Parts: sequence; C-alpha cells; structure tokens
Amino acid sequence: MSTPADDRTALASRLRELREETGLSTTRLALALGWSQSKVSKIENRRTKPSVADVRAWCAVTRAPSNVTAELTTAAESIQVASVIWDKTLSGGRAEYQRNIGRLLQEAVRVQVFQLAAVPGLLQTAEYALNVFTLADVFKVGDASRAAVARIERQAALYAEGRRFDFLISEAALRLQITSPRALAAQYEKIISVSTLPDVNIAILPFGVRPSAVHAHPFVIYSLPDDSMFATIETYSRELMLTDPEEINVYSRVFELLVTNSLSGEHARSFLTELRSEAMELARQDE
Repeated sequence: MSTPADDRTALASRLRELREETGLSTTRLALALGWSQSKVSKIENRRTKPSVADVRAWCAVTRAPSNVTAELTTAAESIQVASVIWDKTLSGGRAEYQRNIGRLLQEAVRVQVFQLAAVPGLLQTAEYALNVFTLADVFKVGDASRAAVARIERQAALYAEGRRFDFLISEAALRLQITSPRALAAQYEKIISVSTLPDVNIAILPFGVRPSAVHAHPFVIYSLPDDSMFATIETYSRELMLTDPEEINVYSRVFELLVTNSLSGEHARSFLTELRSEAMELARQDE
C-alpha cells in the first residue's frame, strides 16, 4: 500500500516527465502557465503540493492525453486530503494531538471555526471538555483527562497578538446537555468573557433562521502567514485535513454565508446571557 508521501513523489515525478517530454524548461513552463519559476520547481521537488487546478493547467500546457490528465488530477485530489485516526495508534494519544493543534494555532494568523455539534474546543471549560472527550472516546483510549488538560492549555492562543479567531456556533451546539445545568451556565459565562477579546468574534446561528447554506458538518479553516489555507473536519473516527485551494474556497464561502444568518457582538452576548439564565434556573430547580 502506498503512503501519502509515495503518492506525492509519484505525482511530482510524473509532472516533471510531462514537462521534459514536451521539451520545456521550468522557466518556459512557468511562463506558459503564468506562474513563477520557483512554483514549478517547488512542485517538482515536492516542496509544494499542486492543487487540482494546477495539475489540470500543467497537463493542458504539456498536451498530456486525456487519460493521463484524469489520472494525475485524481492523484492531486488524493494528496490534498490527509487524516488522523483517533485510536491508540495516534502517538501520544488525544492529548498529544491537542498539543499539535496548539502548534498550528501558533502559526495561523486567522482561525475560522464552525461548530454545530458542541461548543468549540477553544471556548470550552475544563468540565465541558472532559465530558466531550469522555463521550467521544469511541476507541476506548481512556485519555479523556489528559486530553482535556491539553485542550485547556492551547486556549492561551486566544490571548496572543497577531491572530484573529472567528467562531460560528449553532444554537443546537450551545444547548447540548453535555454536563450539569450549573456547569453549562459556567460554560456560557466563559464564552461571553472570551467574546470581549479584541481579536475574537463570536457569532451564533439561532433556531428559526432560514439558512443561506446547508449546515452539513463542523469545520475549521486555518489561514497562514504565507496566504495558504487549510481546513480540518472531524468525524467519529478521524480528522480530515483539506489543502486544495478550490475546496478551501468552498468552505470559506459557506462560512461567510452562514455568518450573514447569525447574531454577533452584543446580540450574541445577550443571547448567551439568556441561555445562562435558563441554565441557572434549571440548576436551582435541581437543588
């Protein structure tokens, strides 16, 4: 079975062969494509992943047969998706993966989070995070406490300068009864507090609003200093990472469309305050 690295090497080699068979230098190919020569070299030397659109353009300029174009665009699609399985084969368990995300946050200049299943990890209280990791432990790894601690630690990124966080949260996610009413009230209080940070925006998709896009699944978009972007999607068994620019543009458009349906700023804080009052009333009834 080939690995992602093997697939990327094979694609780069095949693209180089197409260029050489056509008799084009890297400079002439770059000129024909409207690219820099360094981009061509980086693709051939595996320093840059070519997008599906890049491969199509490369094949067109080198007059590759249609079957070769189809084969290479399929290969380009496959290398744009990476995944991590949430089982014991993940070195260091879910706690180490939380630290990996923390390192990604240090590199990013903007993070856009859409969550319709639960409160986003960067906004969770310790008790809420512990409950999430316990419920999500489908492989019975048994590291919920360590993972929760690591998740809370990476929240320090919210207070660092030079990066922006945009959270889009559904009302259904906020109302998830994952912990006690009193703990849920504390969770709402934390989101309200974080929403006052200068580089953090909290938007809420309330019930009863006609959506501008389908709420298909949660996702996170990371924007890096070099203007590149990637998106991550969590499933029950793994996390997918998408890097193809065309796909990222789709997720960016969906995010912006859904933001137009949301409450933000003081409206979002007022909504959260109402939820906190409801939770406190339930807590008093339980006493």
